[in-house]
Amino acid sequence: MTTAVSRNTRIDALKGLAIIAVVLYHTMGQYWITAPTLAFYVRDIVFTFMLPLFAFLSGYVLGRPGPFRPRSYFVRRTAGLMVPYLCWEIIYGLMLRQEASHGLGSFGVYLADTFANPHLEGRMWYLYVLWIALMGIGVLRLVGGDRTWVLVLGALVVLVFPWWGNFRRLQWIFMYVVLGFLARRYEPSYLPRIKSIAVVGAAVYAVLLLAFHPEKTALVRVQQLLAGSRWVNVATVGVYSASTLAGIAAIAALVGASFFAPAVVERALALPGRLSLGIYVTHFFFVEMWHEPGPWLIPVIVALALGLSMLATVLIGRWRVSATLLLGERWTRKSLPLGDVHTETI
Repeated sequence: MTTAVSRNTRIDALKGLAIIAVVLYHTMGQYWITAPTLAFYVRDIVFTFMLPLFAFLSGYVLGRPGPFRPRSYFVRRTAGLMVPYLCWEIIYGLMLRQEASHGLGSFGVYLADTFANPHLEGRMWYLYVLWIALMGIGVLRLVGGDRTWVLVLGALVVLVFPWWGNFRRLQWIFMYVVLGFLARRYEPSYLPRIKSIAVVGAAVYAVLLLAFHPEKTALVRVQQLLAGSRWVNVATVGVYSASTLAGIAAIAALVGASFFAPAVVERALALPGRLSLGIYVTHFFFVEMWHEPGPWLIPVIVALALGLSMLATVLIGRWRVSATLLLGERWTRKSLPLGDVHTETI
């Protein structure tokens, strides 16, 4: 169902599911002492699909029919992802990083370090890596004219190129964005079989989850079994590949199921989905207000963090209303609040 402002509630609902999973993942991070086993397994399971689903939906939205407008594409994605990233890193650095508050020079070094290492502070790394992936997709579309083989080749190059250090997750995110783009492009050909795709995806995900998750445990078992063998590296790659396949299977199951979800469920999930970028940026504060409470409080904390971060997002977004009154609708259309038509791609 598409609304008058081109919002697709099914996509919003999938984004809502993904952002709820993100909040749950970070909430479980507070339970390493009181409930380490529960935290370990829940985080491992949720991590297999939450960010892959966001990246997939980013590509899925890009794959909509229509001309490619490079200037609009690059400007809107940069504004929608890098502005929140930079705002977070600047505020975080000034308030909580001692080495960044010793003067303008030390703050400049800190800020440069956040570009060299998206995991330096840790919380906002996904926005930065997703932005790089989307810039790469934009360049491929610009030079390749949206040819499928160009996108696939680009994904393969990024996947096998020896990215070391701080940007290794770009391989993972880039692949899911391309996968989403192609899924939207070829949707008419597989849509009649979407129910079967969902069922197969769910079955494959369950099997891979049982066999290879938790991922760290699977890696330890492989290394112990093949200790000293020349095949240990091949087996390690196999474990990571199985984890990636599990993510793809989970996305197939979730996207397929979204076509048959009851309207009430779709509407309920669509609300946080519309505000997902704002929730992502603001929920850390509310989640981290609690440290090591009883595990039974997990659903309460997730609900409170979601509700408070949604409220914060709406309040922050009210500047758009003021800007409209002061500057007019023409200016406002060029700006990006923390919840807009599918342009922030999270």
